Amino acid sequence: MANLLIATNNPGKIREFTDILKPLGYTIVTLKELGITDAPPEDGETFAENSLLKANFYWQKSGNIDTLASDGGLEIEAFGNTPGVHTHRIDGKDRTDEELRRIILKKIISIPPEQRTARITTTLTLRVSKDLNFQAESSIEGIIKKSTLPFEPGYPARSIFWIPILKKFLSEITNEEHRAISHSRKAIEKLLPYLEQYVL
Repeated sequence: MANLLIATNNPGKIREFTDILKPLGYTIVTLKELGITDAPPEDGETFAENSLLKANFYWQKSGNIDTLASDGGLEIEAFGNTPGVHTHRIDGKDRTDEELRRIILKKIISIPPEQRTARITTTLTLRVSKDLNFQAESSIEGIIKKSTLPFEPGYPARSIFWIPILKKFLSEITNEEHRAISHSRKAIEKLLPYLEQYVL
């Protein structure tokens, strides 16, 4: 089976990507397994730019193992599609997951319920050689609603992100429902032709 580096330290993302990719025949390699502790500056202006920065950085650090990197975040339309690429630096400061959730809920109070539309977006970059990479993006549409649900570390928005078609918060949907709407899965599916062709 081909090795594929999942270029993140987020345990939730590692678990999700492994669940999607391992059944397809890929051997998942992590940064921790490779002893890589460095991180690139995420100073891009878009998810695509940051995803590419991370893919390039970790592809080189790993000794040129085929690398899948992601970047994404919460975009709230009433806030001009922010926090976006600055999801964990809302209001210009680094925030914990709990701080981020609390600040968003405080800000959203002044917004009418029908205007609290939002999306969670992910952009993936597959780096397979010095000059060859592929990108794919997908989103989940929803509404920001107050919630006291616990959140999964690394995914603070899921517990306040309401999915109208399921009438549930993203953090409480079943595994089957998640597979059906997962933006990460849909983005990976867009990359499958390149994975099958180049990651051997």
